Amino acid sequence: QGKSIIALDINEPKDKIDSVHYIKDSIINCELINSIFNDNYVKEIYHFAALLSQTASKNPKLALEINEDASKYLINNAYLHGINNKHIVKFFFPSSIAVYGPRKLKNASEQDIIKPTTIYGSNKLAIEQFGSKVHEKSKSKNYGLDFRSIRFPGVISYDTLPSGGTTDYAPQMINSAKNNLEFECKLSSDTVLPFIGINKAILSMIDLMKLEKINSKLRVFNVEEVSFSVKDLANFLEKQFPNFKLSYKISKDFQSVADTWPSSLNCEKANKFWNFSTEKNFEVFLEKIINK
Repeated sequence: QGKSIIALDINEPKDKIDSVHYIKDSIINCELINSIFNDNYVKEIYHFAALLSQTASKNPKLALEINEDASKYLINNAYLHGINNKHIVKFFFPSSIAVYGPRKLKNASEQDIIKPTTIYGSNKLAIEQFGSKVHEKSKSKNYGLDFRSIRFPGVISYDTLPSGGTTDYAPQMINSAKNNLEFECKLSSDTVLPFIGINKAILSMIDLMKLEKINSKLRVFNVEEVSFSVKDLANFLEKQFPNFKLSYKISKDFQSVADTWPSSLNCEKANKFWNFSTEKNFEVFLEKIINK
């Protein structure tokens, strides 16, 4: 869209785009964050840096540092940058279904019972609340921060294999089936979780951030395309790839988390604000992923 972009990550990019300035560093480098705001006129921020659910549980101190402290620091800097420059900074934060708990919900809405049982879920909820609070403070001044967030379910990409998340079993199983590899699943066959494809996930962010204003105190929205069980996915893949072999070695760490996350999400608010639509057909959804 002709915008100048600064990209910050601890890894080198796989591909580089000419109009993007790449910085290889960490989100916890406060001096760097300060310099980015001091040296640039920032209008939008997309903040993805995080430790995922299983990784966070193994290193709670680092999860607190990255998922909460660094996020709050970034939000506060964005707010002050907006105040000092007399404009609004749009801030996108990817939240997660990990904020739900302690019992499994069906058709969970944004305002259902939210008592996360994991470090990761607690981190995400803390930033949802912190960002919303700073957003409300900005409204009275007409400058500062416009906080917007999506609670993502499992995200399935057709070209990237994730790790460190509870829902990662699905893209890992798909990848194994496509490459004639045996897959050992850490979740029970009847575990049901919601998912979204990478293209729809990105489009949701773009559509949400394109909105000039969101006339609602609600700053966090649910999205999903489909929800399915481990067995549903396994049965589909076995039909598509007859040589695919699946075994189960249920992990208490993974299963205990999945049992507190919703089996499906209510997306009425996303539909209201930016016409978000779900994919009703599970097989059509998976065929699109597999055939990419």
